[in-house]
Amino acid sequence: MPGTGDCAFAVLQQVTIKQVDQTKVSFAARSASLSGDTNECLLRVFTVPLSEVYTAPIPGAPPPVAMTPGATGNLFLSRAGWATTTPDGFGLFGALQASFKWPECAGVTTRFATKLTVVPRSIVIRGHLQGQGEPRFFDLELLGPDAAESQDLVWTGAEFLEVRLTPQGARRLLGHAPSSIAKIWPTQIVIQGSPAIDQAVSGEVDLLDSEVAEGVQHLAFGRHGAPISLTLTQDGVNAFHVTPQAVAERSGAAVTASGQDHAGHRVAGVIRRQPRR
Repeated sequence: MPGTGDCAFAVLQQVTIKQVDQTKVSFAARSASLSGDTNECLLRVFTVPLSEVYTAPIPGAPPPVAMTPGATGNLFLSRAGWATTTPDGFGLFGALQASFKWPECAGVTTRFATKLTVVPRSIVIRGHLQGQGEPRFFDLELLGPDAAESQDLVWTGAEFLEVRLTPQGARRLLGHAPSSIAKIWPTQIVIQGSPAIDQAVSGEVDLLDSEVAEGVQHLAFGRHGAPISLTLTQDGVNAFHVTPQAVAERSGAAVTASGQDHAGHRVAGVIRRQPRR
């Protein structure tokens, strides 16, 4: 492994392992855009030498993904690993902001986030269906007539979302397919609504924008308009016209860190300081 004694690796959350041999690993992950169009941020397969991957457990870090096809988790890549591209030139999403702090510098450039409960009035997914040779993009309003009342969506950046549809939505998106589940790769997840702690104000974020939201999100609700929990940066919280301090005070939470997310970032429903990356 290169530079195992210093701050040589940054974590990519999350990937799905596709293939492993004695010298290299291939994995699926969200790509960056070449033109600036978010519709280019697709799920693509990247290949890096195993010499550019840190596979041993690191104290204080999230566990590394198993080097087994089908496994999903965190991949620790060197600078050379982060610089890899697909054959047609697409790089890894977030490569310019990667924080090289593992395995020895975990206390450096810590990224903080806040759990914010939002009462949504709109949740629009822009994306394409799995299995399309040439992606055809559409917008789906999760609080509209095409989406089922109940949803349980986990976004990792390494797998398609499974969205439950109404019969109307299934006909529109899937045609005559005998299913009410649409597997969608999102290029935007735009949420408009009000923070639960102050519904007199409102805001909007795109959960796929790394400046305002963390890379792993879990959206679960049993009815349209039910509150949802978002993991946001300070800029994301500010977009809803509240502050991390207000979130901490109104929720009654302590103002100390209490855990980590999948990337080793400090996360809790409390005040957080978020340096811009």
